[in-house]
Amino acid sequence: MRIATSLNVFGNRFPAASHLGRLAAAGFDGIDFNFADLLTQLDWHHERTADAFVDQLGRAAGDADLAWVQAHGPMFQMFGAEDPHPQRRALCEPALRACGRLGVPWMVLHPDVFPGAYDAAHRKEVLKRNVEFFRGLLPSCERYGVGLALENIFDSAAEKRGCPRYFAAVPDELCELIDTLKHPLVGACWDTGHARLMQLDQRAALRALGARLKVTHFHENDGLGDDHQFPFSFGKQGVDWNAVLEGLKEAGFAGAWTFELGKPFQSVPEPLFDTMLKYVAAQGRYFTKLLAG
Repeated sequence: MRIATSLNVFGNRFPAASHLGRLAAAGFDGIDFNFADLLTQLDWHHERTADAFVDQLGRAAGDADLAWVQAHGPMFQMFGAEDPHPQRRALCEPALRACGRLGVPWMVLHPDVFPGAYDAAHRKEVLKRNVEFFRGLLPSCERYGVGLALENIFDSAAEKRGCPRYFAAVPDELCELIDTLKHPLVGACWDTGHARLMQLDQRAALRALGARLKVTHFHENDGLGDDHQFPFSFGKQGVDWNAVLEGLKEAGFAGAWTFELGKPFQSVPEPLFDTMLKYVAAQGRYFTKLLAG
């Protein structure tokens, strides 16, 4: 099992292409191509410009012997008409193209909701419109050989959408969405921090996802905010990592152990940056050893 981290550890502090060797030196062997943090760095609709940028990253990853295990696609309100949501939705196809060029197997996207009471009729329409949106991306997925990994979010994120619930924040809805799409290039991304905010039984949730689970986002919080902190940062108030490990075993998950920890790396002093990377990689080795046992 590979140990990976998102490019968001570099954020705007360091250009990723010239610093990927630091990930390998720290003990990582996989990368999450975080497209969400690169939306404004260039014109992704200009293929020659996009290809040059992506190829530079690809060469740097090859030189560091790092594999692209997954990606995070653009983030937007799926049903929002105001800027910048339509523009960001239009970046899904260029993002899939970039993933295909790098050899990324799965790109994460978020389900979404629109205003309503989330009663039976509203929920049915939410499912229908999510299916329509993701189904519209499948021709590009097939063209570039990249799957969609749909991520569990959390209910408080739905407030700005005028809805009391966030669709597919719980495993039965995420399974329903994936099963309705019924395509080999559609699976799940399980985010442990989001599940903590929902106070979910992570073992049961992962077991329910089973073979639908394709990629992961490992991080934690204390159940109050989406902090994206290291495992064990909040003691007993944080994620139940034993439950996560048991759930992954029961789901038969054999993908990468991928950390999503951009926030703490944005404030750590430069002299401690590589030490922090090594600590996170050591956590990955600890978890994957337990998982293999």
